[in-house]
Amino acid sequence: MKNRNSWLDTVNPIRGLSISQAKSIFDCARKNGSALLQKIYDEIENCDPTLMTCVDRRAAAISGIGWQVVARASAKDQALAEQQRISVDTFLSGIENFDEALEHLDLAFFRGFSHCQPIWEADGTVRRISLLNSWNFLRDKDGAWYFNPEASSDLTGCEKILPEARLMTLVRRRAIDWPALVIFIRKSLGEQDWGRYVERYGLPNFIATMHQGADEAQRAEYLKAAKAVRDAQPAALPSGGSVTTVGTESRGQDPFSNFIEHQEKLIVLMATGGTLTSLAQADTGSLAGGAQMDVWREIVSRDVAAISAVVNRALVRPFLEQKFPGKEIACEFKIEASEKPGKKETAELAATLKNAGYTIVQSELEEAVGFSLEKSEIAPAPSTPFLNKSVPPSVPAGGDAKPASNPLAKALQDAFESAIGEAMAEELTGKREEEAKANESIAHQTSERQ
Repeated sequence: MKNRNSWLDTVNPIRGLSISQAKSIFDCARKNGSALLQKIYDEIENCDPTLMTCVDRRAAAISGIGWQVVARASAKDQALAEQQRISVDTFLSGIENFDEALEHLDLAFFRGFSHCQPIWEADGTVRRISLLNSWNFLRDKDGAWYFNPEASSDLTGCEKILPEARLMTLVRRRAIDWPALVIFIRKSLGEQDWGRYVERYGLPNFIATMHQGADEAQRAEYLKAAKAVRDAQPAALPSGGSVTTVGTESRGQDPFSNFIEHQEKLIVLMATGGTLTSLAQADTGSLAGGAQMDVWREIVSRDVAAISAVVNRALVRPFLEQKFPGKEIACEFKIEASEKPGKKETAELAATLKNAGYTIVQSELEEAVGFSLEKSEIAPAPSTPFLNKSVPPSVPAGGDAKPASNPLAKALQDAFESAIGEAMAEELTGKREEEAKANESIAHQTSERQ
């Protein structure tokens, strides 16, 4: 089963598309004719900047998490689970476009469904997964899938897909692209009106006034001068003539910017569960940013759970049934970050625990970081200023050891802290002055527009 060229590849289905036409196409898709609608989905995902960003963001979240093969919680034979885990990990790592296939499956959340087809080899492995176009598939009222090579509007000439095709299929009941399509059309119409508005009110019109007593023969000279002024070119008028602007009093508040921004926010809200502002604040630690990050994690968790189920059903299970016939399926594929810390994180954690007073077993730390450890005879350089390191401790009789006082070190430390405080105060004052100037400039520009 391969992607084929069809009549849809030679036309732009969104040129001049209206909301009423989109509704008719959607109604046709309800009766099995979804090819045109799926092609429209693909077009708006590639030409609308907001929707394109949302698609890429969801795909990046999938590929950024990473995947792993783990033993199933219900596995009875842990040795078998480990053996299967290694085999499946090697099997999936050998698929050259496996990560790309995972991103392709995630398109189901935007388009309603997505299909891939693993190309199985004679030895029971998969070298590559074919990413299939959604407009080459139709589904009848009973839920059966048909391959539609010509992207026709009905089941004529379509081939029913049998289980032997071994497709990887992800289906979602609600698709983001349908409401996004309506928003896309509304925004496009708003941008067209915005363009006409700018054309009418953005640039002022000019009127050339001829001097008293000018005849019709001089009219062409005045018109030529007025057009030159309109096009920002140098021009000269006879004595007594003038050029004035008209129409500037008709300018008002731009109604289109807020309209376009509202449409973009709706798309972002559907695709990410937040707004443009909350997405920007997601890593700031603010209340809105924290809430948005929680929502985003929930969305991604749902995506990866659905995709993982498809991979286990279409790849892992068939592979293990052939590789380990008659044995239980003791491992599974998961898209999630490894809970085991890396070498760097382990070393940093050990250093933190040691500074807190805990004793680290050297053999266990060596096993965790993967290399032998030997204590250096040279003391490491301090990471922060340490001014009185050469002052020997004095031990009072019957008391605990306490560091001796050093007036010079204390004076240097006080001077250092004072200089740091003054520098921070100057930086804060400078920022406040810059903010005040910026606010004054914005207020000045606003008053000029009014």
